[in-house]
Amino acid sequence: MDSSHDDSSSDEEGTCMDANNHRHHSSHQIQRLEAYFQECPHPDDSQRCQLGKELNLKRKQIKFWFQNKRTQVKIHNEKAENIALRTENMKIRCENEAMQEALETVLCPPCGGPHGKEEQLCNLQKLRTKNAFLKGEYERLSSYLNKHGHSIPSVDALPYLHGTSTYGSTSKARPTSYGTSSNHLPEQSSLIRRPCTRELINITPLPKPRKPVLLQHFQQLSQLEKMGMFEQAAKAVAEVMSLIQMEHSMWIKSTIDGRTIIDPGNYKRYFTKNRHLKSPIARPCHHESSKEDVVVQMDARNLVDMFLNTEKWARLFPTIVNEAKTIHMLDSMDQYPRRTFLRVIYEQLHILSPLVPPREFIILRSCRQMEEGLWLIADVSCHLPNVEFESTAPICIKLPSGVLIQALPHGRSKVTWIEHVEVTDKVHPHQLYRDLLYGGFGYGARRWTVTLERMCERLSLYSITNFPPTDYAGVVKTIEGRRSVMNLGERMLKNFAWIMKMSDKLDFSQQCEANNSGVRISVRKSTEAGQPTGLIVCAGSSLSLPLPPLQVYDFLRNLEVRHQWDVLCHGNPVNEAARFVTGTDQKSNVTFLQPSSEGDNSELMILQDGFIDALGGMVVYAPMDIKTAYSAISGQVDPSTIPILPSGFIISRDSRPSVGELNGGRMTLLTVAFQILVSGPSYSTHLNLEESATTVNTLISSTVQRIKAMLNCE
Repeated sequence: MDSSHDDSSSDEEGTCMDANNHRHHSSHQIQRLEAYFQECPHPDDSQRCQLGKELNLKRKQIKFWFQNKRTQVKIHNEKAENIALRTENMKIRCENEAMQEALETVLCPPCGGPHGKEEQLCNLQKLRTKNAFLKGEYERLSSYLNKHGHSIPSVDALPYLHGTSTYGSTSKARPTSYGTSSNHLPEQSSLIRRPCTRELINITPLPKPRKPVLLQHFQQLSQLEKMGMFEQAAKAVAEVMSLIQMEHSMWIKSTIDGRTIIDPGNYKRYFTKNRHLKSPIARPCHHESSKEDVVVQMDARNLVDMFLNTEKWARLFPTIVNEAKTIHMLDSMDQYPRRTFLRVIYEQLHILSPLVPPREFIILRSCRQMEEGLWLIADVSCHLPNVEFESTAPICIKLPSGVLIQALPHGRSKVTWIEHVEVTDKVHPHQLYRDLLYGGFGYGARRWTVTLERMCERLSLYSITNFPPTDYAGVVKTIEGRRSVMNLGERMLKNFAWIMKMSDKLDFSQQCEANNSGVRISVRKSTEAGQPTGLIVCAGSSLSLPLPPLQVYDFLRNLEVRHQWDVLCHGNPVNEAARFVTGTDQKSNVTFLQPSSEGDNSELMILQDGFIDALGGMVVYAPMDIKTAYSAISGQVDPSTIPILPSGFIISRDSRPSVGELNGGRMTLLTVAFQILVSGPSYSTHLNLEESATTVNTLISSTVQRIKAMLNCE
């Protein structure tokens, strides 16, 4: 991995050595090193060795060249930032002087006070005199009413119009059983936001939920702001269309992994000079760009509609889009094409692992029909005041990106996807996922198109009227029951992906190894429909396995060995009660499992949904009692009302595969996460979370150890 932990003496030695050897580098070597630095400023040992062989340089020369290059870039960025800060400081100083001058001649319309300090003091004295008179009148009236048997509250006892609320300060909710609903609003309190060790896990306050991005907090846009947004959207559309049309001059193959990326030199030459969006993120930063083409089984008009509707958008990408909300919808203006639709959207993207921070955007999404059967949808970050993200500082902004959707015969569509973001280098990803993110497959176009292709296959299966031959209907007797089970599985996948961000997490450090992230624990109070109501503890851990993703996926779905690692089986074999294929690959399916045991466990069923694609897969499952399971199977109950608490696995590639490879990767990044409901809606302040946290920590640790042992990866 990258030697980011080198000591200062090594850096000094590298500086001297590189200074002496730099003059001996040929122009070809320097040009190649510069191009490589643009894509990967932190190469690992294997990358440095490969680059050294290619350029006939020693590994230390490569290492020290990159160290010095990073230092030079940092110094250059700091100088530029200092100049910008000095300019901003001068601007603020001038504004401050102007405000000071204005305060000296201020006019007070409410009280009619004239400008000038002497006049203001005189007016203030008049107000004090009037206040004393009114207070005397109040005391006289109060004395009169008291003599006649009446009373009025004192001035100090009168409530303030904007005083603090006492709702929920002393009320206590009644305890309810698991899975029931309550008509009262839950109390809210704060969660200590800091890393915790085992000694600090004894927490009594409830987790404080993040303030959602509330649409009512956004004011209506003025006509001037709308014109500015349409102008910004028009530039984004033009840039995305140019990027698509300039296929040969603007796009190159990455020298690291062979994916298609933007040529930084040509991009700067054509677009940066007319940049219409000022980057709000701190420097230094790097660009992530990628382009992919895919043909999907969905009508182009339906696809465009799903891109413009945030609810459908979040459903189309359940394992990427955590949250999506439409803030503003803008109609076309006279000076712009009438077939242009504009949306201001908040979205939060997150995948992979609790070790990867979510990415949040306020984006301007425009849709323009270029011709019959051809639509262009362009996204670009935009600024709105008073928007608070979960992260303390912006991680990235979206440069003009988008998709070109072309209608094809037989209800299919060709999609060309361009993803281009600017990411700050101050937020360092965990070493397990650094290569994957820097390689562009974490949030790049490849992941979007792979997910789009898989979900279009899945959605097409909702409209069928008969059981396909690939299904095993089992206990499900109707096609409505099949749709209900598939809907429930889809919601389970999205809920599981949502918990991966684990914003309020507690760290157990005893398992931290080179190929293991340790166990992270998050506590939240759930009041949302479709989830058990109460206090939920979630634990997650990520690790690296020297096996291809497909082999790990097949192992996790193998019912013959499941009882050896899954505690829900209680050591008993599991039978398949129903199975429905969710795509062209029969390995992707949703199933109902039932442990073959007697006693209390005979009333348990397990719903499991899993998929495998070119970049990895997921295996997610949730236990439910047999009555709840059969209500879902019947198809007579809305699946969104059935409470589920999913746990499972996320499988990601560690290597960078060629297009079309499914099992060519040699390494797997595996994330394991379990959830436990530790309390019902009535949360007791005496509840000690240490026992629950220790239980879920032990559960996930033992499961990981069993899986590693069974896969011979210890």
